[in-house]
Amino acid sequence: MTDYYNPEFLFLTQEDVIAAGGLDMQATQDDVELAYRLFSSGQIEQPHKPVFRIDHPETGEEQYYLAVSMPVYVKGEINRLGHKWAAESMANAKRGDMPMGVDVILLHDMEHAIPHAIMEGGLITAMRTSAVAGVGAKYLANPGSKVAGLVGAGIIGRTMIMSLTTAMPSLEEIRLYDLNQPRAEALAAEFSGQIKVMVVDSVEAAFKDADIITTQTTSRTPFVNSEWIPTGSYYAHMSAKEGKDEVFLETDKLVTDNWETLKTWDFFTATRLAKEGLLNEAEITDIGKIILGEKEGRTSREQKILFANLGMGCLDIVVAERIFQNAKKLGIGQKLKLWEKPLWI
Repeated sequence: MTDYYNPEFLFLTQEDVIAAGGLDMQATQDDVELAYRLFSSGQIEQPHKPVFRIDHPETGEEQYYLAVSMPVYVKGEINRLGHKWAAESMANAKRGDMPMGVDVILLHDMEHAIPHAIMEGGLITAMRTSAVAGVGAKYLANPGSKVAGLVGAGIIGRTMIMSLTTAMPSLEEIRLYDLNQPRAEALAAEFSGQIKVMVVDSVEAAFKDADIITTQTTSRTPFVNSEWIPTGSYYAHMSAKEGKDEVFLETDKLVTDNWETLKTWDFFTATRLAKEGLLNEAEITDIGKIILGEKEGRTSREQKILFANLGMGCLDIVVAERIFQNAKKLGIGQKLKLWEKPLWI
C-alpha cells in the first residue's frame, strides 16, 4: 500500500503569533539586522515585488486599495522559501473597525512543495516595520540620542515607540503628533510609566531639536518641510510620500533598505528625483552595506541622515521563521491538511 505523505502544515492566528514571541521587539530587531546582513551579502533571492495600486472606482481616490506580492528565498542559516501577501484598504482605515493592512505569510517545505506554516502577517509587518527604524537608529543616529519626534499614532506609531526605546535606551522624551489628537493622547497614555510621551500640535513641534524623527502615516501627499529637519538628526521615513522633494535633496546622507527595488517604484519620491537627474544614485547607500561595514554610516554629529524604506519581504520571512520554530516548540497553532489522500499523482 502506498504510504502517502502526510501534508500537515501549521496555521497560526494572530493570537498564536503573539504567544510565539511576536511582540518581542528585541528579537524582531535581531531578525531584521540578520535579514539585512544576509541580503547585502548575496544570500537572499528576492525579485522586485509587484505592487497593485487600485484607485477608488467612483471617487478616483488614488491607491484606495493596494496589494503587494513578496516571494523570497532566504539562504544561509535560515534556508527558507516563503511568501508574504500584503493588502491595504483605505476603507478599513476610514471605518476604523479593522486594520488598514491585512497580511498573510507562508513558509514553504522545499522538499515536498507544501506549506510548513501559514500565519497571520499583520502583526509581524507592524513589528518588523518599526524594528527597521530601530536598527537604523542603532547605526545612523547619534549615540546618546535623548529626544524623538514621531508623526503618526496608528499601529506603526505604537510599535515605533517600542522599537526606538529598545534600540536607543538613552531616549528620555518622545513628542508625538497625529491629525487625530485623541488617538495620540491614548497612545501616549499607553506608554505612561515607560517613557515620557508628549502630544504636540504640529509636525514642526514634534521635530524641533529632536535627535531622532520618524513619520509613519498613510498620507498620499508630502507634508514634511526640509527646514523642519534638525541638524544632526536621524530621520526614519517609513512611507512613500511623506517628505517633500527638498527633504531628499538636502539631506547629508540618504540610506535605503534596497535601492535596486525602490528605483523601480515610480511613486516613490527618491525614484522620481533620481530619474529627473536631481538625485545622484551613486550617493545612495543600502543599510545592509553599512551593517556589514562595507559602507560608512554617520561620520559626524552634525549630519542629517535620511533612512527611507518601504519594506522587504525577507524581513517578514526571517521573523516568521523564528515565530514558526517557537510555535513548534511550544505546541502552539492548529495543524491542517491539504488532503487526506491526493486524488491524482
